[in-house]
Amino acid sequence: MPLHGVRQIERNPYTSVHHDSAQQLVVLTRSSLQYPSIEVLEQNFDRIEQVIALISKHRSVLLVDARDAPLRNDDRFEGAFAQRHARLMQGFKKTAVILKSAIGVLQVGRLSKGYVRPVATFTRPEEALLHLGVHIDLKQLSNP
Repeated sequence: MPLHGVRQIERNPYTSVHHDSAQQLVVLTRSSLQYPSIEVLEQNFDRIEQVIALISKHRSVLLVDARDAPLRNDDRFEGAFAQRHARLMQGFKKTAVILKSAIGVLQVGRLSKGYVRPVATFTRPEEALLHLGVHIDLKQLSNP
């Protein structure tokens, strides 16, 4: 079944970004590939921000599917990630992050304490979609 209204707007080894203009939905899917350096992490976030800048964030919702993202908790990485993640999420009408485990939920909760708006985290995709008020088959979105 083809994806109606959903189009891929970015794809690299770490992330794919899809946009569904009908639902005002941005889906960011993180791959299992570990960032080799903070610089690569920052370059990836720069690219994602450039692509998303073309979308009206204040009218859109953001779904981050981070179930495949590798867990990493060294302080330097966490600091850089939290800063860039907060900037990326800022301005969306609503956001949701899908994580594989309770450990991931705790980590994102800890990292997002200082965010302007709280990050809604879920381990069940259907709950994240319900939270955002959208309908999409995440299995159809190819992983990077």
